[in-house]
This record gives sequence, C-alpha cells and structure tokens, in this order.
Amino acid sequence: MNDETRLEKLRWAIHGVKAPFSSAGTFVPDKPLTLVFRDKSRFTVERAENGYAQVKALQPLIDRCQPAAFGDKRRTRIDRSVRDAVQLKAENGGFSVEHFDPETAGILDAIRHQMLPYDSPPITAELYALNVYTSGGHFAPHKDTPRGQDMFGTLVVCLPSQFWRGDFVLTHRGVVQRFDWGTAIGKQSEAHQLHWAAFFGDVDHQIEAVIVGARATITYLLRRDAKIESSPPVADEDLAPTILEAWRALLEDATFLPQGGIVGYPCCHLYHQDARFQVKQTPLDQRSANMLKGRDQLVAATALQAGLDVNFAPYLFENCVHETWQLERFPTPKEKARMKRRMELSDLESALAIRGESLEKVGDFGVTWVESPPSSRSGVALHDPSEESSSELPAAGRLHSCEYCEWGYFGNEASDVDFYIYAALHVQIPKLGEGPRANVQPLGRATKKKTRGVGTKGSVTKKKSRVLKKKSPAKSRKKDDRG
Repeated sequence: MNDETRLEKLRWAIHGVKAPFSSAGTFVPDKPLTLVFRDKSRFTVERAENGYAQVKALQPLIDRCQPAAFGDKRRTRIDRSVRDAVQLKAENGGFSVEHFDPETAGILDAIRHQMLPYDSPPITAELYALNVYTSGGHFAPHKDTPRGQDMFGTLVVCLPSQFWRGDFVLTHRGVVQRFDWGTAIGKQSEAHQLHWAAFFGDVDHQIEAVIVGARATITYLLRRDAKIESSPPVADEDLAPTILEAWRALLEDATFLPQGGIVGYPCCHLYHQDARFQVKQTPLDQRSANMLKGRDQLVAATALQAGLDVNFAPYLFENCVHETWQLERFPTPKEKARMKRRMELSDLESALAIRGESLEKVGDFGVTWVESPPSSRSGVALHDPSEESSSELPAAGRLHSCEYCEWGYFGNEASDVDFYIYAALHVQIPKLGEGPRANVQPLGRATKKKTRGVGTKGSVTKKKSRVLKKKSPAKSRKKDDRG
C-alpha cells in the first residue's frame, strides 16, 4: 500500500464535511427598508408594477449615484464594458439604512452558522455601498477587493425592485451558484421582502446583464470581531470527527512516513496579504486557524487537535514561464513593487522570498500531498465532484494565480497593498516514536522484540541442536560398553 492509498481515507473524510462558500436567504422587515441620505432626506425602495415603471420610480435615487468603478490591478477605473452600474458609497455619512439591520434580522447568525460553523468569534457587517443596475447593466467576473485583515467576505442585500435577468452568479473552483432575484421579487407575496447572499471574498462573482428594470442592492463588508478572543475549540466529537479519526489513523500507521515528513493540503480558498501571513511564519494555533475559511479551517483545526504542527505556506503561480513557486511568506509591498507584467525567471527569483526550486524542477516540493499539488499548468484537484451544483462539494476547478498574474478584476476599486494568493497547509508528521506517534514503533522493531520474548521456529531448532550435541558422546560410550 503506497502513501497515496493511505491518504485516501483522509481525503474523502475532508470532502465529506459540509463547508459551503456562501450563504443565502430572505428576510421580511416590519417596515420597508428606507435609505437615509446625508441631507436627512429619505427614500424607500418599493416594488413597482413592472420593470419600466421601476426605473422611473428609482430615478431620484439613481440621480444621487455616480458611475461605479472597479479595480484593475493597481488602478481604479471606469469602463462600462466591464462594469455598467451606478453607485453611492456609505462612507462619510453618504447614506444609512432604516428598518433593517443584518444582525437583528438574524442574518449574521445564519452566515456564521453556515460559513463559519467552527469559528467562535462573532462577526459584524459594515455598510459599504448602494449599487443600481438598469437595462444593460452588468459586472464581469471579479473578486472582492480586500479591505483589512479582519474582512472575510461580503453580504449583498437585494431590494424589492422589479428587474428581469441580471442573475447574481457565484463561481468557486468548478461549483456554480445562481441567484435569480428578479424573478423571485416579481412573484413574492410580501412586497417588501429582501433577498440576500453572503460569500467569501475570494469567490468569483458576476452580475449578468439586466434586460429591463432596475436591480438595486446594498452591500456590507463582513468582518470577524478581532476584539473578542476565540473560545476553546469545540469537542472532538463535534469538530469534524471523521477528519480527526483519519489524521489519527495515519499517525498510528507505522508504514506511513516512518521517518516523518510534511503532508500538504491545497487550500480551497485564496487568502490576501496581512500580518498573519507576512514577514515571519509561525505554526498555526487554534486562534489563527480560525482565520482560515471553510474546509481549510476544518483541516487545520483537526490536525491541531491530533497534536500536529500546522503551517500556512503561500504559493505563487507565475504565468510568464508557467511555473509554481513555494514562498517563505507573502510578498511585501516593496517586493510586489519590483514585479512587472512580464518577468524573466531570474528576476522573479531575486524579487521574491522563494523557499526553494519551482514545482517544475523539484516535483512536489518535498511534500506528500493530500490533493494534487498547486500547479500553474493544470491546477486541478484530484477530486471529481459528481454534483457540480452543490455548494457543499469541495472546490475542484482550476486554482487561481495571484493578482499580478492577470487573473481578473477586483470589485469597486484597485488594491495597492493587498492581493489574493493561493496557499497550502503544511502538516508536520513526526517520525515514529515521537510526539503523537510516541507509542507507534517501526514494524521491524516490534517483530524483533516478539522474537526475543517468545521465540521463533528458528530459535527453537537451534536450542534443540545444542542439546543433541551434548548427548551424543554419552550415547557413544554406551554403545562401546555393549560391544
């Protein structure tokens, strides 16, 4: 049995745990949601008779907005071929919301329960912007611009405004979710019912073209409350017990990495640069593991519960010479500034804190992978989902390269400091007889002990041989007496 076969139980245990990348639902406020502007005027978005009437009804709101921008690498720009919408930001008192709050509505609890089920710190929602898409309005596939270390995702709330098409589409490594809010709003019995969806910031999302009407949404930045300490990890029986059992089974297997080594788990999500992943890498603990997303968090937390050391390792996909590099840490702003759109191999090596050779030179980076290792060429995980529409399946499509490698657009504005990067969890497996494998002995050693204590067929034969040799002279003497 090879290591690949031994890891199969762990791989499928990980895939068998629910870890959706999004959460969605509806909410009916007691009173219609109302926008309050800086000049204290109010505007209530109410469902009109049809899409044409809706645009006319929302015109005073549209007039308050500006053309919506987006981030393109390190620039913030406006291009209607990429994003055709108008926007009003909430910053500096641009507007506030009455008769609706995500926390009191129970939406934050729902998001936390579905997307961060093992993450104990509470989450907050920061009002960010109002967006309106009218006929022809759309937004090409993009990721959210990272805004701070504690931001983990976005909440989009669709107001009860009539529109047709303009589907909201989430795509995460082969898994697609589609929200047809326009049709739902037209059919709903509660005229001021709201529709909402939350998702991790690295998830690709787009707004397909609106055919008629006005699609109006308000967005919130989802943040972890950094002021509150994480509580102790939940009990073993509650924290993905099948994954924990799989880790322990590997540790008890004397034939699996008997001299120790690193087991690598390619993260399902991308991560952006912040203090946790920059300058000096230290092993994760339960608190820092809670900063991971979805299935990544479960893998790290269960490995820690099994007594293993876990490290967060960034990887960079380079699209000029198509290689993958294992980094010591996230690139610093100065290092990023040295990057060009196209770079020679030697330039890349001198610009970044590269841990070792590229994947194409050294194979698997000296890591035993639970899934196929990150690669700029294939980037496809081993798991082949049979139900691509399920958000609970592991991410299994193409892996993403980092921002400078031209993978796409950022939402709303450019990102000068932060960018998403692919990562993997490196789990240190101790050699037999050490740490959580203290009671596991090499197979050869165990057999030898048994041989000395009980004896083998060979040892018994040897003993009998010695006895026969002792008696032989006596028998000879008796024969001589008789003769």
